[in-house]
Amino acid sequence: MSRREVLARIGLGAAAVACFALAIGLGLLALDVARSQDALRNGDVNYRIAPQRSGLWSPSTRVPFALAETILGIEDDVALRRAVRSIRIARLEDPTASVSDPRLALQRNDAQARLDAIVTNASDPKQRATAAGLLGVLGLARLVTETQDRVALLSSTVANLQLAIALDPENDDAKYNLELALQRSRGVQLTEGAGGKNPTPGGSGSSGAGAGEPGSGY
Repeated sequence: MSRREVLARIGLGAAAVACFALAIGLGLLALDVARSQDALRNGDVNYRIAPQRSGLWSPSTRVPFALAETILGIEDDVALRRAVRSIRIARLEDPTASVSDPRLALQRNDAQARLDAIVTNASDPKQRATAAGLLGVLGLARLVTETQDRVALLSSTVANLQLAIALDPENDDAKYNLELALQRSRGVQLTEGAGGKNPTPGGSGSSGAGAGEPGSGY
């Protein structure tokens, strides 16, 4: 057998191995796509039943770099679901809970980081609007317990809610919460102008939006 024939056979063998590997890779990717679709559906069901459950919307995949999610175009959908879950288990309906339970404070920080990432990176304006609106809700909740830098916190809360409305003019929840934030902003300005310093909202002497439950419009 000539040298050329040997090289040709080696080349054919390498090509066959490459084709076999490609076929395996495509098969695994197809399996990952199916698993990702199932994980999205099952995750939604399990979230309604037990939002504290870990691993929601996380398929067991074989191909790295979340390629199946990229093919399906659901990366932003999954990110938003996880951010909403993080907000829910942070117990914003009880704003003072984070004072007695430091884990909730960490959970709220996690929620804020996730929402910030969506506002910055998501391609769908409505998803960005939802995330910005939730950042506004989170800001209103923080105002109940945080006494430092309240003016800056109010400013960022208003800005997030205004962004939510700009991205989605039909976002009625953001409009309602923006009105709450603006009312609270006026209250802080009046209180500080009268000589008070960082009063605790909802405490003695508080009235109007400052005494209400933040985020009740969402």
